[in-house]
Formats: sequence, structure tokens, C-alpha cells
Amino acid sequence: MNRQEFNKYWNTNYPEANPIGHELKGIYPKRWFRIHNLPKSKRYAETEAEYQIILDRQNQLISDLVGENSEIIIASGQYEMELTDEISTELSDYGKFEKCKTIELHKIYPEEYEEDFFYDVYFRPAIWTRDSQNKLLKNIADDEFRAMFISNKENCILAPYDGGMDIIVESQEKRDELKVKYKDWLSTREDGM
Repeated sequence: MNRQEFNKYWNTNYPEANPIGHELKGIYPKRWFRIHNLPKSKRYAETEAEYQIILDRQNQLISDLVGENSEIIIASGQYEMELTDEISTELSDYGKFEKCKTIELHKIYPEEYEEDFFYDVYFRPAIWTRDSQNKLLKNIADDEFRAMFISNKENCILAPYDGGMDIIVESQEKRDELKVKYKDWLSTREDGM
């Protein structure tokens, strides 16, 4: 998948949204649900056993939703204060990413962002196999990096964060099925957060 194909896929399937993981739950609330990484909604791991729980949950969920040995897209974004064509060196720890677009945040959200505030979106294709992205998932769980896993075949997005994972699936019916399946990993809050 090249830059044009990624942008076409995104604009066709998620036309109301920018590829910014934390925004998706508000744009697609009927297709969204969230799992928590640890029991009792604990946010951060403190032991190797807790890290293993996080990795087990996230690997199981991604494998269940996209399928083992399936093509996925890993997308990440970087906030920038100036326009640049250079790829962030932070991304190189996680594979070879290609920049697909720059979002001028101050034009979309003038109340939230000052002028000259940008969000560069990068992507790379990958094949999902269980435990293949553990370094990335662990760094996301520690709030050291942000990325989304996108399956164009299953039309879903999995956006891990420090504390859990936001999931956008193709329909409200699919979401409701998954909420039953993963009920022990959901928040007890009424809003699902």
C-alpha cells in the first residue's frame, strides 16, 4: 500500500475523521468500545506479570479482530511546530514508515491549536502475528509512543493507549458482540471510558 492508497482507504472508510486515534471514539461512538489493559482499570504496569497481562490482552484482541497472518497498517502521528518532509527518527525504532499527510491542526481546531501547529501522519504495512509488535505495544502502554493498527480487510481500527485500547469496528452490532465477549476487560463506567 502506498501513500495514495492509504489516503484513499482512509477517506473512503472514515471520511468524517482524521487519522488521529484519540479522536475516533467521539466521531464513531456507535462503533466504538474500549478495553482496559489491567484488572480494576489500573492504568500502568508495575511488574513484569502486569506487562504480560497487557500484552496477552492486546495480542488476543488484535488477533481475534484482524486474524493471524493478516495484512494490517500501522499508523502513527507526530505533532510538529513546522512543516517538514523529514520522517521522525522516533519512528525508525518500529520499522520503515512513510509520511502520508500533514494535518494543519490550527485550521481545523483554531480554538485548541496555535498557528503553525501540525500533525504528520505516517504509516507502514505489516503482517500481524501474535507477539510480533510487543515492543511497540509495551512502549504505547508506557505512554512513550502512539500508533494505531488498521485492518482494511476487517474494516476496524485498534488504537492502544496508556491504559487500554480503543476499538472502532464496522458496525454497532459487531461492537455489541465484542463488548459481550470482552466484558471482563471493559470499564465499569457508564460512558465506557
